[in-house]
Amino acid sequence: MLEVLVVITFFGYIYYLRNYADLRSKSEREESEFAAGIEMYRDQNFEGAFRYCNDQVVKNRRSSIAHLYRGLAQKGLKNRKEAYEAVQTAVSLDDDVYEAHLELGRLFLEDGDPKTALLHFTKSVSKAQGTSPKPYHWRSQAYVALQMEAEAQADLVEERLISDKSANQQNTPEPIQAPFVDKKLIASLVMVVFTGVLLTVVVKRAESVHLPYLVAVCAAIAIGFAEPRKGWFLALVQCMLVLGGYFLFTELPETSSETELENFSLYGSLILTFVASFLGGFMKRALSMD
Repeated sequence: MLEVLVVITFFGYIYYLRNYADLRSKSEREESEFAAGIEMYRDQNFEGAFRYCNDQVVKNRRSSIAHLYRGLAQKGLKNRKEAYEAVQTAVSLDDDVYEAHLELGRLFLEDGDPKTALLHFTKSVSKAQGTSPKPYHWRSQAYVALQMEAEAQADLVEERLISDKSANQQNTPEPIQAPFVDKKLIASLVMVVFTGVLLTVVVKRAESVHLPYLVAVCAAIAIGFAEPRKGWFLALVQCMLVLGGYFLFTELPETSSETELENFSLYGSLILTFVASFLGGFMKRALSMD
């Protein structure tokens, strides 16, 4: 029972990390969730984007991103009144979405109200925190419309700086793919040899299945944590070592009850080794946000 509780505990911890420790903002999660509709909008499939985002709004009326892209699709369809309403709703639902302030400012600027547009562009600049050049670009256009040339030039400079920084990051060469067998994997294999021998001994000497299962779970979690991407390979090696050690270097039990106990201990431990190695890998990736 103890080993089952260990597995349940780690499942619960991973569920928590997945659902409640996500460091992305609400809008970032929604952008990922509504990627299909956003892609349709960017491909100028405004009808499809509107239908998609409208369906999302019906499902979740508190979604700022769904309202935002529904408004942008309406704008693409030349329905400006509906576009205003949808984008304003997006701003009211989540004041931290810089794209919503940006698009609302563009609507006002295009309709000849640069003063109101400037307010929204300034809010967009504040919320973007230097992550996008677009707020500076459009605020400079509002400054130009208001004949504020110095402020417009300053924003254009900021726009270029952010664009250059983004271009430099994109031009950074990708890291060379590491070989599958490296020093870390070899060190982990040494650990697996030790845990494999330990598990074989425990299977032979245990008076119940609990201790072998607990040792298998703890060892496999350590395997997955040490090698999140290669844990399956290490788990396979450990299973082969345990099977080989058990059948080649130990004596078979004399009674049927001992045989049954050792079979449950052996094969149950092998199954738990694979399950728990994946748990360890998931936990490591969740902790490091890998």
